[in-house]
Amino acid sequence: MVTVFTIALLMVIYFVVYLSFTEQDTILDTHEFYYYSHMVESWGLPPDTTKILEDLKNLKMIGGIYFEDQKIWSFPIDFSKEGYLEYSDSKYLGDLYDINITLYVTFGDLNRLPAATVKNGEYKYYLAIDYESPSELMLRIVPASILTLIFMVILFIFIRRYIYPIKLMKHRIFALERGDLDSTISIHGEDELADLSKTINKLIYDIKSLLIKKQNLLADVSHELRSPLSRMQLLIEMLPAHKNTVRLRNEVRYLEQIISNLLLSDKLSIPYKNLELSEVRLPDFVDRIIARIPDSSSKIQVTRDFPDVILKIDSTKMRIAFTNLIENALKYGRSSRLIQITCYIDNQYFFFNVRDFGQGIDTEDLKRLTEPFFRVAKNKKDGIGLGLSITKKIVSAHGGELLINSTLGNGSMFSVKLPISIIIGYK
Repeated sequence: MVTVFTIALLMVIYFVVYLSFTEQDTILDTHEFYYYSHMVESWGLPPDTTKILEDLKNLKMIGGIYFEDQKIWSFPIDFSKEGYLEYSDSKYLGDLYDINITLYVTFGDLNRLPAATVKNGEYKYYLAIDYESPSELMLRIVPASILTLIFMVILFIFIRRYIYPIKLMKHRIFALERGDLDSTISIHGEDELADLSKTINKLIYDIKSLLIKKQNLLADVSHELRSPLSRMQLLIEMLPAHKNTVRLRNEVRYLEQIISNLLLSDKLSIPYKNLELSEVRLPDFVDRIIARIPDSSSKIQVTRDFPDVILKIDSTKMRIAFTNLIENALKYGRSSRLIQITCYIDNQYFFFNVRDFGQGIDTEDLKRLTEPFFRVAKNKKDGIGLGLSITKKIVSAHGGELLINSTLGNGSMFSVKLPISIIIGYK
C-alpha cells in the first residue's frame, strides 16, 4: 500500500509540475521562433555568408544553407541535414499565442543535437547547437527514481513508526488466541493508538477475571451437584433389593455423566486451554480404548493393522474423542453388522475412521450434528448431545478436523483427520 500510494503521489506531482513547465516551455519556444526568424531575415537575400559565419561562431552553432534541397554553404564543411527530425513549428505556436512570426521556423533534433530550420524565400537554413544534451534517462528518469526511492524510504519509516502500536496489538491478539491472558501491550505515546492499547489491555484483564470467576462458579456448582449424587448413590446401595434399584443407579450415573460432559465441554469451548501432550504408541493406545468397550470382540472389527507409530497428543482428551466415536457408532448404528475401525496415513494427514452400517443420517441433521445438545429426533437412545461436540473440540485443539459422511440406509463414517506432524516416530 505504501508503494502504491507513493507512486500515485509522485505521478500526480510529476504531471502537475510537467504541465506547468510544458506551458512555460511552449511560450519560450514561440519567442525563440520569433528570434530565429529575425536573425535569418537579417542575413538578407541572397544570404550574407560572412555575417552568417560570424553569428554561428558567436552562438556556438553549426549549420548549412540549402537551395532547392541542395547544399550551397555550410559550417563546418561536412555539415549535413540528414537525420533531422521535426517536433514543433512556428505556425502552430504563433497562432496559439498570437505572436507574428514572419518566417516559417521548426524545432527538432539533428543526430541528438538541438536543431532548427528557417525558410526564407527559396532558401532553407538548417541550424544546430553544437552541444549534446544528456540523455532522457540521465536527465529525468534516474533523478526521479532516486528521489522516489528516498521518498518511499522516508515514508515507510514514518508510517512504520506511526503504526508500530498496531503491530503490537496484532501480536497481542494472536497471543490471546493462543491462550496468553497475562502479557500486556506496551504503551507508546499519548495518542489515540495509545488509548486503544490501554483499552485492549483492560479488556483482556476483564476477560481473564470473568473466566476465572466462571471456572470457580462451575467448580462450585459441580461440587454442590456431586455431593447429593454421592449421598444418593450411598443410599441406593443401602436400600433393600428392589426391581427399580438398577434404574436408580443408572439415573445417578447419567446425572454424573451430564455434569462431567458439561464441565469438559466448557473447558474445550475456550481457546485459553493447554493440551497436556505426551508420546503414545498408536496400536497400544487404540487397543486400550477398545478393551474398555464391553464385549468388544463381538461388536468391533479392526479392518487393517494400525500403523506402528508414535503420536504426540493429549492422550486423555484424544481417548475421550475416539471413545465417543466408537460408542456413538455402537449406540446409534442399529445394525447387526460389526462396526469397522480403520487407521491410515497419507502424505499429509493421519486418519482414524469409525464406520457403522446403520440407517444413516439426514442431510439437514448432518449439518447440526456437532452442535452442543443437538440430538437426531428419531434416535431415542440416552444422551444429551455433547459427545460429538466435545470430540470436534478435542480434534480442533490438536489442529485437526472431524469429518462426517453419511448415506441414508447405508450407515455413516466418522473420521478424525489430524496433521501428520503429530507423528514423531515409527517403531
